[in-house]
Amino acid sequence: MSLRTRILLSLAPLALLLVALGAAGVMLLDRVGGGIDAILRENYVSVQAMFRLGEAAERIDSSFQFALAGREAFAARQFEANWVVLEEQFAVEAANVTIHPTEDELVSRLRGLKAEYRERGRQFYALPPGSPERTAMYFGPSGLLERFNESKAVAGEILRVNRENMEQARDRARDTARTAMGAFGAALGLVALLLAGAGWYLLRTILGPIRAVTEAAHAIGGSGQLERTVPVFGRDELGRLAAAFNVMTRELRKYRRSNLDRLVRAQRTAQATIDSFPDPVLVVDPAGRADLANPAARALFGVGPTAQGDPGPVWSPPEPLGGPVADALQLQRAYQPDQFDQTVSFRLGGEDRTYLPHVRPIRDPDGDTLGAAVVLHDVTRFRLLDQFKSDLVATVSHELKTPLTSVRLAVHILLEETVGPLTTKQTELLIDARDSAERLLALIEQLLALARLQKPHDEGTFHPADPAELLRTAADAARARADDKHITLAVNTNAVVPAVVVDSDRFGQALGNLLNNAITYTPPGGTVALAAGMTTDGAVVLSVADTGVGIPAEHLAHVFDRFFRIPGQSEEGGTGLGLAIVKEVVVAHRGTVTCESEPGKGTTFRIILPAHLAEGRS
Repeated sequence: MSLRTRILLSLAPLALLLVALGAAGVMLLDRVGGGIDAILRENYVSVQAMFRLGEAAERIDSSFQFALAGREAFAARQFEANWVVLEEQFAVEAANVTIHPTEDELVSRLRGLKAEYRERGRQFYALPPGSPERTAMYFGPSGLLERFNESKAVAGEILRVNRENMEQARDRARDTARTAMGAFGAALGLVALLLAGAGWYLLRTILGPIRAVTEAAHAIGGSGQLERTVPVFGRDELGRLAAAFNVMTRELRKYRRSNLDRLVRAQRTAQATIDSFPDPVLVVDPAGRADLANPAARALFGVGPTAQGDPGPVWSPPEPLGGPVADALQLQRAYQPDQFDQTVSFRLGGEDRTYLPHVRPIRDPDGDTLGAAVVLHDVTRFRLLDQFKSDLVATVSHELKTPLTSVRLAVHILLEETVGPLTTKQTELLIDARDSAERLLALIEQLLALARLQKPHDEGTFHPADPAELLRTAADAARARADDKHITLAVNTNAVVPAVVVDSDRFGQALGNLLNNAITYTPPGGTVALAAGMTTDGAVVLSVADTGVGIPAEHLAHVFDRFFRIPGQSEEGGTGLGLAIVKEVVVAHRGTVTCESEPGKGTTFRIILPAHLAEGRS
């Protein structure tokens, strides 16, 4: 027997019983409704007619009293109008006499009293107004008042009989409803027994196998128990489901074994690949645990996957790498520096090693984060070569400075003609030699300054300083040169800004380079403005703006490069190291420097530094 047949056979008795209950309910409701309709049709109409008939009779009786009081016209109108109402309500009652014999007798009696009451009323109004006969006809024996009371009593009796009939009909309807409730209760009890039996049968024969399949599915999906099977109950749909489930688990076991072998090979290949790199390579999962690490990364960071291949504990990156790794995992932002000032240093094997870190997010095809790859390129040798180059430049510059100073002094002495007069040609040659010596000396000074900046900084030289005072000091030093070129030098220090922590000498040199650069490229009559302010996040901004020739947009990205000079401005330009020194100084102060320019309208340099907090931290 199929599962469908068993379910249908289990539910068939319930369906038949429900149909029977529905039919019985319809019949009982129709019976109760018919009883209520009989109450309304046979009794309520009579009750309402007798009530209205009594009201009309009272108004007719009042008309006789108004006539005795002298209000003849009003009394006659009231008599005629209410007599019409009385006749209408009596006709309603006469047409609605129930099977109760007493009501028929009472209606016949009321008909006679009504006719006699009508005739005596007409006789009353035929008598002259105010006559004694009228009073006697109303108050006398068998008078109008007595006939009114008899008619009202008969109408009240009819009203009582109909009310009793209504109460009896109500009691019959209530008994019918109680009987129906009892029958329905018994039927519902039977339905409950059948439901319990059908439920037990379904639980035993249907839900049992389904529960076994469900538990096996949870075991496979939750803990990977692919060896789990379910018993096969019969050859119905559930039995075929259980058999198909067992076949599926068998195929899954085969698939897992093949995939596991493939994964192991892929993992070993990936591990062998990164092991072949001499630089430290580390792959972390979204939680920050080390998923892959080559020997260089293990030796440097001391982390890596376990011997069983499981990810190691959560890796806490060292200070320079914490932010880039968090950005790669949370924001999918890559970190790829290419400057020596962005290198990190670690001590490995008893010596300091310098690395250029690269951090890249790893994404799946849907764009979700799978982890991050950290690669540290060992640039120790290149760093040493750069240091050697800087030291060589510093040494050569220092050695050149002394003889060049002597040559410069000799040229100045010759130009002053203290050792004898000079011809015009000799003077021109000495002036060219003096200018060349001055430019060469300036170049040597800037090379020495750049070499000093690349050495480790002494934190003891950093002290809190007022930004406005720094700007005024730099402006005072450059004011003479600005006045010589007829350039207005303005310092705007009206804004209240917090202090900054700086090395006054080095930072003053950076401001001086910006001012000299602005004065050099601003024509006479122009303006150079210095100002101090704050950014929205509370950092301090020092700006140097000029109204000079400006910088073309294609050269803005290179203005801070060493020895870079803007084409076409070589005659007025210097060595190309001034802005490079500015950047070195600002970076040493944990700040940033930006340049905005528009050809023909001027250039603005902004130095952004962290504010010095009240607790002494910056």
